[in-house]
Amino acid sequence: MEPKPLYKAVEMEEWLDLRFFHPLGYRLALAARTLGLVPDQVTYISMVFGVAGGFMLASWKTAAAGWALMVFSSVLDSADGQLARMTGGGTLPGRILDGLIGYFTFTAAYIGLLLLNTGSPRSLGVFAMAALIVAGGVFTAFESSLYDFYRTTFAAIVSKGTLPGGDKTEELGWFLKFSYSTYGAYQRFFAASHLRLLAALRAKYPQGTGEGLRAGYLRANRANVHVWNLLGDNTRFLLIGLCLVLRRPEWYFYIVIGPLSVLMLAMTLVQRRADRELASEFLES
Repeated sequence: MEPKPLYKAVEMEEWLDLRFFHPLGYRLALAARTLGLVPDQVTYISMVFGVAGGFMLASWKTAAAGWALMVFSSVLDSADGQLARMTGGGTLPGRILDGLIGYFTFTAAYIGLLLLNTGSPRSLGVFAMAALIVAGGVFTAFESSLYDFYRTTFAAIVSKGTLPGGDKTEELGWFLKFSYSTYGAYQRFFAASHLRLLAALRAKYPQGTGEGLRAGYLRANRANVHVWNLLGDNTRFLLIGLCLVLRRPEWYFYIVIGPLSVLMLAMTLVQRRADRELASEFLES
């Protein structure tokens, strides 16, 4: 039996993940393995809880329970990843599906918050709130995509010593292929410098990173990845919960569109500088 939760890369993990989501997810992963479940099945269960919880935000009577179900869905999301690492699984379709669960959950949550707003004494109005939610959904897609991209890359290089890229998508169904290409479009726009860096490193180091490159990448990106963590699901859960307590659901979208988007844009500039430093150290020598 594994003695502790199985992390992608402990150097990048968030405080809540280390102390809440991953320990609980580890226990659920052990239970799922005992029951003979595979990671994708746990992912689908996570989606059911997440989407149901999101829609339950539509009423003040069920909003707290809905928020709790969304949090439980995130625990299951941790469980499916740990189960994949326990069983030696982990496939590209599974990775894409795992990422889509967050989109499905937050789409349901945003619809729920739209309906919740209509019952608020300080309602913005349906059309104003709907416009706010559409804008918030766009920024959520950008922010969560970059959050996932930099974390996935960090874990591959620091934990596995591999340089990610070159995934084969020929066998993907049309929906997963479309989702993956959309995800990649966000990266090509906002993370172009990092993609160029990875391509150049793969060409120069075809056998993997080696200890020197791994240590250099860790040094250059350890602080960065912890800032990227602020654009992830844990932050969104906390913000939704806070806005529910304050009975101001619209404030959540102001934060997503305002401070979080400013943070995202600022981090793209910070990341470019880190990429240039790594390129000068490992590509120009």
